[in-house]
Amino acid sequence: MKKTVQTVISPDKFYTITSSNGKVVEVADFNTENGAAIQLWDYAGEEWQQWEFVRAGEGVYRIRNRFTGKMLDLIASGVVDGTWLHQWEGTNGSSQLWMLESTGDGHVKVKSNLSGKCMDVVGMSQENGARLQIWQDVNGDNQRWLIEEAKPKKAARPAKETAETVESPAAEAPAQEKAEAPAKKTTRRTTKKAAEPKAETAKKPRTTRKKAETAKAAEEPAKALKAAEEPKAIKAAKEPKAIKAAEEPKAIKAAKEPKALATSEEPAAPAPKPNLKKPGKRKAAK
Repeated sequence: MKKTVQTVISPDKFYTITSSNGKVVEVADFNTENGAAIQLWDYAGEEWQQWEFVRAGEGVYRIRNRFTGKMLDLIASGVVDGTWLHQWEGTNGSSQLWMLESTGDGHVKVKSNLSGKCMDVVGMSQENGARLQIWQDVNGDNQRWLIEEAKPKKAARPAKETAETVESPAAEAPAQEKAEAPAKKTTRRTTKKAAEPKAETAKKPRTTRKKAETAKAAEEPAKALKAAEEPKAIKAAKEPKAIKAAEEPKAIKAAKEPKALATSEEPAAPAPKPNLKKPGKRKAAK
């Protein structure tokens, strides 16, 4: 049988309180409120699973949680069998005082200084989440505890080891590729089925498209006819102007012709009549 060395409690250090089933005492759900439950759980290196023993007298301690800073306490300062444990802020009450009694094999019994009863596991459960209580000393395994200095949280594996682990199954790659082949076919079929609704959705507006094409076809002859008639209308509009422009010189010419005709038709001025009278002598003035 493996011999366990008794741990010496030192101030300003943190410890784990481990049950005979290997689980540790912790604050349930890392709750920081007064009244949070005390239970067992697998150790994960978390601070709410670590405890400090604050000396309160000869062989008497207050047990304080590292994460919450609150003390291990008895609900309603109970002293009867079955009184559950919880955490509470530090007080001067004796319900927060505990004694450590060695069993001689490296384990201890954690006894309430108020009632003299032992810290115990409810129903002797070995499951995660089992609650803690006080019970009369029956020297049972569920009343024996191992106090050890808290171990640091397990660090993640180095990247090199992870890379080696990934590279080692290289020979299995062909088998994996074969296994993946059917998955690809399934993916294609799924994609095809998924694409079908899209195709149906695209086919629905055919009627609308036909209407648009018919309307467009009807508009094109009208546009072509209009485009053909526009030059004729413009030409027709321009022709009167051309005729008018051509007729204007004729009108001007016709207006000038009567003047010329009138000028040519005017009778010549009569020539002056010859003086047929014979010159005679003027009568002398009387």
